[in-house]
Amino acid sequence: MTLTKQLWLSVVATMTLAFGISFVVSVWSAKNYLEDQLRLKNLDNANSLALSMSQMEKDPVLIELLLSAQFDVGHYRSIRLVAPGGETLMERVSDVGDEPVPAWFVRLIALDAEPGIAQVQDGWKQYGTLRVESHTRFAYQSLWDGNLRLLAWFLASAAVIGVLGTLVLRAVTHPLRDVVGQAEAIGQRRFVTIEEPRTQEFRSVVRAMNTLSGKVRSMLDEESARLEQLRRDAQHDALTGLVNREHFLKLTQSALEEEQAPPSGALVIVRLPDLVGMNRALGREAADTLLKRLAGALQECCPEAPCIVGRLNGADFAVLAPDVESVDELARKIAARTLLSINDPSAEAEHPVWVGAAAYRHGDPVSQLLSRADMALRRAEEEGGHAVDLGAPDIEWQPAASLLAAWQNLIETALNLRRIQFATYPVLDAQGRLIHYEAPARMQVIQSTLWTPAQEFMPWASRLGLTERIDEAVFEHALAWLHGNDGEVCVNVSAQSVCDPVLTTRYFQALRRNPEAAARLWIDIPEFVAYRHAREFRVFCETLKPLGCRVGLEHVGSQICHIGELHDVGLDYLKIDRAIIRDIHQSPGNQTFLRGLCTIAHTMGMMAIAEGVTAQQQAGCLTELGFDGMTGPGVVLG
Repeated sequence: MTLTKQLWLSVVATMTLAFGISFVVSVWSAKNYLEDQLRLKNLDNANSLALSMSQMEKDPVLIELLLSAQFDVGHYRSIRLVAPGGETLMERVSDVGDEPVPAWFVRLIALDAEPGIAQVQDGWKQYGTLRVESHTRFAYQSLWDGNLRLLAWFLASAAVIGVLGTLVLRAVTHPLRDVVGQAEAIGQRRFVTIEEPRTQEFRSVVRAMNTLSGKVRSMLDEESARLEQLRRDAQHDALTGLVNREHFLKLTQSALEEEQAPPSGALVIVRLPDLVGMNRALGREAADTLLKRLAGALQECCPEAPCIVGRLNGADFAVLAPDVESVDELARKIAARTLLSINDPSAEAEHPVWVGAAAYRHGDPVSQLLSRADMALRRAEEEGGHAVDLGAPDIEWQPAASLLAAWQNLIETALNLRRIQFATYPVLDAQGRLIHYEAPARMQVIQSTLWTPAQEFMPWASRLGLTERIDEAVFEHALAWLHGNDGEVCVNVSAQSVCDPVLTTRYFQALRRNPEAAARLWIDIPEFVAYRHAREFRVFCETLKPLGCRVGLEHVGSQICHIGELHDVGLDYLKIDRAIIRDIHQSPGNQTFLRGLCTIAHTMGMMAIAEGVTAQQQAGCLTELGFDGMTGPGVVLG
């Protein structure tokens, strides 16, 4: 029972008790007062009438006329004149009905007014005894009306007190609602803090819960920092801070295989041919400083997020540049920057740098790409500078305006004709049970019966500003799929859609009209969106999660140090990037990192799901590390 109901019950009980006491006191006082007034009236009227009769002739007709006149104007129940011998000489009795109040009220409050008695004289002799009794109906009416007014005042007072009490109670318990909300958030692993209320009792509770949330946040921050250090130790070169060879090759393979990766790019390998001689000539510390400057120069050449810079071994560095416009221009830029970073213009000798670059298409084998880059590096060694291998001569690296226009026509036509749907791939738990289906987008190009995968058209859609329309089309298809199929489905939402309040509102309205579908919908958002567009991301989650859908991050791994910042968002799951998952059974460093990541995810109430699982050895290892689910080519629904 709510406090408001309890307050109203208390008011009703209190006012009922008060009314009962007031009723008894009021009725008792009024009864005594009315009885006294009726007794005095009866006595005065009897004396007055008896005196008038004593002074007049004892003609029975005159006496009867006087008695009748008095009876008609005096509101009497009865007037009776009795002879000294006891016989009734005259009597008038009222023919008015019962009292105009409920019978139970009359029985409860019986008025007992003594009649007025006076002697009528005839000279020195007694003529008779006059008995006068006033009618009580008017007294009962007055008593009834007075108690009704009392009841009305009490009811009005109870209503006013109840309303005022409710308002005061709401004001007093407003912090309590915040405390309840905070407790529910902590129960959902969202460790929020609220402002301490003025009420002392609530303040102590809020302070304790805020302290708990603060300690948990501190623990999450510390654990995130520890995980970030583990990640860097497992995936980065200790000297330069660049990605190490193992992780660089995994990222390269993901760029060549992942559906959402750009359709083309370039791999550039940079080699210091005489690193051993540099160590002897300059010393270990100076050579290390030179390597750090070289790493910094490579990062300056590719500052954008999709670009990956790694150290393959002591003398070899590599740059993976997805969606690059000109491979030759990138190779020249890297060669110039690296030469400038490691050479002193005032020095007599110059340290050489060899640069080999190879272009790739999405789907090329990693071994083939590395082989072509090595061939370009050998040509650079022979030429004494840099070399580029463009692979097939028909590769078009510069997206011409005509190509953009062609893709715009294809994508807009497919959208207008509703030729956008998705494929379904299962996400299973450790026991092989279905969690949901992943649903990457597919588009049917005109004059073709095949469905084009997202990696071929999404980069062009992003350049053309059509990402939101594709997301909305996939979302509508997901709702239709949920109405016609069992199970749950997970769709991808781009950064552009998350940052579009109009599209978020459309999602909200559609899911509110379909609560059953909302409860079976999962939404993947890229990891970088949660940090790069934090405000829009929180608004998106706060808008859609109350409808029952689940929201999580995909491709998680590179920004794990910031995971503690999401303690109050209430995310449902994390999908760990396939580059970290690949060959996990052979990577002890990544195993330690992922075990800690699963622990912190579970602490925050999130599922941990692995992407890109290709073999049973990986699946078994991931289960031991604490993963709740997995998906990829090696995951098949039985």
